[in-house]
Order: sequence, then structure tokens, then C-alpha cells
Amino acid sequence: MTDATNRAAPATAAAATPPFSALARLRQSPQWRWATPEQRVVLQRIAAQRDQWLLNRLTREREAALQASAQAVDANAPLPQRLAAFARLHPTTMAAAVAGMTLAVGPKRLLRVLRSSLPTLLPLLAKLKR
Repeated sequence: MTDATNRAAPATAAAATPPFSALARLRQSPQWRWATPEQRVVLQRIAAQRDQWLLNRLTREREAALQASAQAVDANAPLPQRLAAFARLHPTTMAAAVAGMTLAVGPKRLLRVLRSSLPTLLPLLAKLKR
């Protein structure tokens, strides 16, 4: 007897959960059963819009969560990774540091160093843009 009740419980729990899609909910509603074909077309369009709005909202929430996790810097991360995160979070400070370095080193020497290190810097700059 307990086996029969245990088997029946998941089936009722699955039936109790509402469908995820607005279109599936619509097809189970009494509106759908009594609607004319023209009304069904309109109801389907409304349900498709609701599904699209839900998808857009979930996408925005997921992107916001990813953005928040990307801005968090691990304290045990390697120094280049922490510096890259600092540069991403504080672009004005990095611009001021580069300007100060230019004044301290001199423009000719800086250009010479940049020309020689440009092949190494380009992949790093591409990673920062992501």
C-alpha cells in the first residue's frame, strides 16, 4: 500500500506544477476551449509576446549576474589578472598612470618600447575588450 502512494505522489506533484510557457498555459485555460479560430490566433500572438518578454527578462538577469561575477576579483588570483581587473574597473586611473609614465620615461623611449612590445600587447588588449 505504501508503494502505491509513493508512486502516485510524484505524478500529482508533476501535474501540480504549472507549465513554463505562456502558450502551454493558454492551451490549458478555459479561454482556449471556447475561443473562435480568430480569437485563438490573437491569443497565440499574445502568448508568444509574453514568452518573448520572459525570455528577454531572463537573459537580462543572467547577463547582470555574469557581469557582477566578472567584476569580482579573487584575492588569490595572479598579479596580471588582478591588474587587468583593476584596469577594467578603473580606466581613468590607468590613463593617468600611463600619462605619468610617458612624462617620466620620455616619449622617444616609450615609443621604442611600445613598438617592440606591440605584438605581445595586442592579444592582451583583445582580452580586455571582452
